[in-house]
Amino acid sequence: MSEVDDADSASNSNLSPLEPSLDAGSASASSPTASFASSSTPTVWSLMVSTTFSLLGVLILLVCLRYLLPPMLESSRYSWHRGQLRAEYELAGAQLENVSWEGLSQVSQTVARRVHPSVVHIQLSMKNEDSETTSRWNPDMKSFRMTSGQGSGIIVSEDGYVLTNQHVLESDAEIQVYLADNRVLPAKVVGLDRTTDLALLKVDAQDLLPITWGDSDDLDVGSPVWAVGSPFGLAGSVSFGILSGKHRLDLNANPQYRGSRERITSRYSDLMQSDVAVNPGNSGGPLVNGKGELIGINTAIVGESYRGVSFSIPSRIARKVLDQFIAHGRVRRGWVGVELAMEIVPEGEDTKPRVVVRVVVPDSPAERAAIYPGDRITEFNGQPVVDVQQLIESIRTSPADSVIQFKIERDGEELAIDLTLGELSFPP
Repeated sequence: MSEVDDADSASNSNLSPLEPSLDAGSASASSPTASFASSSTPTVWSLMVSTTFSLLGVLILLVCLRYLLPPMLESSRYSWHRGQLRAEYELAGAQLENVSWEGLSQVSQTVARRVHPSVVHIQLSMKNEDSETTSRWNPDMKSFRMTSGQGSGIIVSEDGYVLTNQHVLESDAEIQVYLADNRVLPAKVVGLDRTTDLALLKVDAQDLLPITWGDSDDLDVGSPVWAVGSPFGLAGSVSFGILSGKHRLDLNANPQYRGSRERITSRYSDLMQSDVAVNPGNSGGPLVNGKGELIGINTAIVGESYRGVSFSIPSRIARKVLDQFIAHGRVRRGWVGVELAMEIVPEGEDTKPRVVVRVVVPDSPAERAAIYPGDRITEFNGQPVVDVQQLIESIRTSPADSVIQFKIERDGEELAIDLTLGELSFPP
């Protein structure tokens, strides 16, 4: 062995026991396990970076939801709606294949045959100096030429009573009624009522075919209806449509309506609206349901001719007016003799409207029933009173001399007062 080898060997043998331990510790410190333990300790910087990336991820997710979720939801909703429409489309197609159009046509034809004998044409004709009328009727064309006015009417009794519009008879002229059997008869006026725009005529005839009365309150919006009359003098015309609305109010406030040739003269503000073709000359003719029953009397249109908006007086009102025409020759409307106003009575945070009596007319039904200024009227014949106009209409549509009941509040007490209505002596 060389001297160098001996020296190395000697050097190694002279190492202290601690040195190998330090080398082992050094080796241990540089091992992967030690390195991972050292790096796993979080620092402020690493926390900030981690938080920033987390917030950025959340922000990106929110942005994606903001711009991607609505289109996804809209697409899903549209797909569902489109599927529903397709199902309805296919079902309707299947149902239409089974519809008997002949059946629908048969209904209209049957209604026309039922109603036609009960509808008349009314013609007003002026006389010349030689007392010959200047109006002519063309029986071939079923049309009428007149110098004064025209309209339609409804036979309501076998003995010759004919109901029509008051505005049809406004001119001072000779009235002729053309029946469905081609007879032409003179007519006299039995009663006129401008408030409801209704009038009653009487012709000298027997065994006529009166119309059947229906109830306008039972008819719903969307129900099929038919109109029969003499538009532009074309007698016996029938048109078909649906009931478009009920309880139409204050039509004269409509600027389009104010220019109508047949502007309504009625003050009654509870009319039925339909899209049945109604033109000048239809006034006074019937509006009927699928049973051929009278549910309205055509009274007005919007514009100079048909625009799909026409109005009729409900049969419920027409029947009451007819009964009074026959009994009294006029409409005897109820009258109480009070001046009314609205009063707001506070009730905590809410307010409740009340109709309050402001003035009582001396020697009136109200005074005789011991009604006083300041009384608050809450009910009329068991029905709640909500405003002045409603109460006035309820009183005026009640016949004179009938007994009605008010419920009133006076000094914190509720009282029931029976009252016999007087007759309204001036036009409402």
